[in-house]
Amino acid sequence: MGKVISIVNQKGGVGKTTTTINLASAFSYENKSVLIVDFDEQSNATKGLGIKREDILFDMADFFSHIGLLTKAIMKTKNPYISIIPSSIKLASVEESLYNIPNKEFLLQQKLDQLKNQYDFILIDCPPSLGLIVDNALYASDSVIIPVDTSYYAYDALNTMINKIEKVQKDKNLSIEGVLITKLDNRTTLGYDILDKVKALFPEKLFKTVITYSSHIQVAPLYGQSVLEYSINSKGAKEYRKLAQEILENNKDL
Repeated sequence: MGKVISIVNQKGGVGKTTTTINLASAFSYENKSVLIVDFDEQSNATKGLGIKREDILFDMADFFSHIGLLTKAIMKTKNPYISIIPSSIKLASVEESLYNIPNKEFLLQQKLDQLKNQYDFILIDCPPSLGLIVDNALYASDSVIIPVDTSYYAYDALNTMINKIEKVQKDKNLSIEGVLITKLDNRTTLGYDILDKVKALFPEKLFKTVITYSSHIQVAPLYGQSVLEYSINSKGAKEYRKLAQEILENNKDL
């Protein structure tokens, strides 16, 4: 049975999609199969994996709201270990249509439960919000990864995200896989100040791995690649491989 992990933070630009793509790629180097769920209408994970819009037959909106598209919406990627349920702007209209549906928070869970035994990991790339789409991602997940870049605003938003998670934890078993520091700039002290603050808040939940700012990480999506595919020996690639190994060490039963 695979593990479902949401990569979530209501603050945009903290590295959710970057972490989703590169963590999936790093898992593949450990011979782990991964399904990426692109749950953001901006479809950056879809684009970042080099998938063209004209090649998408069904997307996340179809998977989420229609019967019979469970496997048809899943696409293979260039990496044989990684598949994706792609997204599109159509997902923007889905949330509003769900509000009158009973048990609307559990719709994604009902879908993904039927796929969990086919993958080692299912990674949900969440939008920067706290709405019903994110509720569905959290209720479908076994754990969450919270990327936090080293800016004050990302740190300030962290408590709001934790409050959201704690509300879901009242209804189901949902653990915090870890808080991940991203985009740490070694040239400034601000990043280390934020790192210390996050460590003080979550001494047991902060990943040992830190993702530093990297031009390789920024450039790789332009080529539809993870940083590991773009530059396997780069610092960013090594950091994401280290993150994957840290998660696997914490989940030895998988």
